[in-house]
Amino acid sequence: MTGLTLAELRNQAINCSRAEDWAGLLKLEPELRADTTYWIQIWGPSCAIAARILGRDNAMELLGECVRGGFYQLENLGEQYFEDTFGDDPGWPEMLAGIHSNVPAAPVELLRWPTAPPALPLYLDRLDPAGEELLAARLPDPLPSAWSTAQQLLHWVSNRWHHNGLNHDDSGDANVVLDGVGRGERFACREYGLVLTQGLNAVRIPARRISLYRPGHYAGMGGGHAVTEAWIDDLGKWVVLDGQNGAVWRDEDGTPLGVLELQARYLAGEQPAFDGNSPNFRPEATAEWFSYFFAAAVTRAIAWSDGPYVPVLEGSTVITSDRLLDDGSDAAPDLTAIGTGITDADGPALMFHTAHPYVVGFDVTEHDGQPVMNVASAVPFRLSKLTGDYKLTVATRTPYAVLTPSPLEYRVS
Repeated sequence: MTGLTLAELRNQAINCSRAEDWAGLLKLEPELRADTTYWIQIWGPSCAIAARILGRDNAMELLGECVRGGFYQLENLGEQYFEDTFGDDPGWPEMLAGIHSNVPAAPVELLRWPTAPPALPLYLDRLDPAGEELLAARLPDPLPSAWSTAQQLLHWVSNRWHHNGLNHDDSGDANVVLDGVGRGERFACREYGLVLTQGLNAVRIPARRISLYRPGHYAGMGGGHAVTEAWIDDLGKWVVLDGQNGAVWRDEDGTPLGVLELQARYLAGEQPAFDGNSPNFRPEATAEWFSYFFAAAVTRAIAWSDGPYVPVLEGSTVITSDRLLDDGSDAAPDLTAIGTGITDADGPALMFHTAHPYVVGFDVTEHDGQPVMNVASAVPFRLSKLTGDYKLTVATRTPYAVLTPSPLEYRVS
């Protein structure tokens, strides 16, 4: 016995292997056998290689002992190294098959999972919590669905006052605008959009202000128009709501349209229906309002154009934006999308993420529709520890709906 400590023994064995001092390594064999942590996977196979190189008769027997003990990690020493050392032995193919059969199954394999692409900030127009609470108290009570609530609020806002395009409020606060309306003031499209957008967010419907521009908006007057775009949970899409006109744009099937859809139709010369209900609404002016979809931006946040872009309105006003994109494909993120992260919660667990600002949690459901559990936002979903294949779906839950589900599959061995 060498009298080495365990750490010293391991260091010496490593030094012998690196220096290819095979005789020195084999002298350590009796003590290395006592190192049960590494004997089967490292020291035993190393000693077998050493014995083979030195021409000793017990090399295959020593390797077989390790294989029967569960050795499988050829990569620790190099699979080719084993092949070069034992490959000409008649028993090597059977030995190699035994090594490969020892490879344990992965305890957990994630097979499919929800994946959300990177998304730009939403740039929602919201008041602080106190302001939202005050505004929500002034609004009609929300209805069961997001779309019915949005339509109700659109009608409510568009009928608060008659349009006056020459009067503006610069507070950026829907409560201040409504206070002014209560005193008899009248405002323009910008204020309709402000009240509607902040009102929708106050009732937990994601909404942002949109600036629209006619061709030649950089000169003359009346080059811009302000509307709201809201994410409607039960429709699974963004929808333009025109607060001034109390109107929405609809396709041939009656489905309301979003900004990017309307821009595409404008470029294709395909004017959809404009459906409104407001003292300001004039059906005969549909073509005039449609012309504003020549260019668009999330107000003061994101602008986009796949060609030349003129960031000037009516001669001198600079159209400010945090980000200018070369196309609008990233300007309207899919709020049904779910991202997946991994954490340790007494074993592997998943963390679900969504860009939806009003997420309540996530519904995890069996593939056949049977509910598994509701996972609160920012709470891990613990994977089962029972052996089997699991096919599930995960969907974002909001105050109004459970959104489109995404597949989740994993295997436990």
